[in-house]
Amino acid sequence: MKKIPTGPLTAPDATTSPWFLRPQPPETAGPRLFCFPSAGYGASMYQGWFRTAAGRLDIFPVQPPGRANRLAEAPLESIPDFARRIVPEIAPLTDRPYALFGHSMGAILAAFTAEALIEAGLPGPEHLFLSSRQPPDVPSPVPPLSHLDDDEFVAEINRRYNAIPDQILREKDVLEMLLPALRADIRALEAIEGHPGRRFDVPITVYGGDGDRLVPRLLLERWEGWTQSEFRLRMFSGGHFYLQDKGPDLLHEIAEKLGA
Repeated sequence: MKKIPTGPLTAPDATTSPWFLRPQPPETAGPRLFCFPSAGYGASMYQGWFRTAAGRLDIFPVQPPGRANRLAEAPLESIPDFARRIVPEIAPLTDRPYALFGHSMGAILAAFTAEALIEAGLPGPEHLFLSSRQPPDVPSPVPPLSHLDDDEFVAEINRRYNAIPDQILREKDVLEMLLPALRADIRALEAIEGHPGRRFDVPITVYGGDGDRLVPRLLLERWEGWTQSEFRLRMFSGGHFYLQDKGPDLLHEIAEKLGA
């Protein structure tokens, strides 16, 4: 991969970048934490983290194309391409310690972004925090679903992840608006399956819900092969979206790990 020219590593006003949804958050001198969302979700998934992490972590919720303020853009079709595109946005923000967090699909986005940043010759992350997803070199325990028609697709997404709120299911117009990004995300995840593993010289901490039937502890443990440094795994009580209830505990641990 070619190195991406970044210019001087001085942090810009990140509120102007469509890649980060930061509605005038309080600045903190703590480490930056770039947070990658799960399939179909956007940066709003992490908006509550500003208050929870106040004074300890500088939260940067990542906004992929094809949703919310980027609805007019084509959603991602390739995870490696996503990583290449976000590197120039993160590059000027590597002027102080930072880490990457990703939940579900976001774990894959975070891992590929870490690789792209390192290969671009930029300072690597202090830590990778990966949640509720097995690495891409480990086969998925469930069959593909991106080929299903809309009704079957929505039903299967909810059966597996319980990921679409009832209020959206009742609003057909809203659901139709959100489906293209969700379907594109699932296609990108399916396309990356079987991708060779990597070995980062970066500590990796993996989190999961002890009630998550799709991504049990056994699959999460496979991330250990992706690091030449420290590896740690912690399970929280809950299912695939355990972090909805355990967000404060999760952020406290991340801050402790980063010495914030």
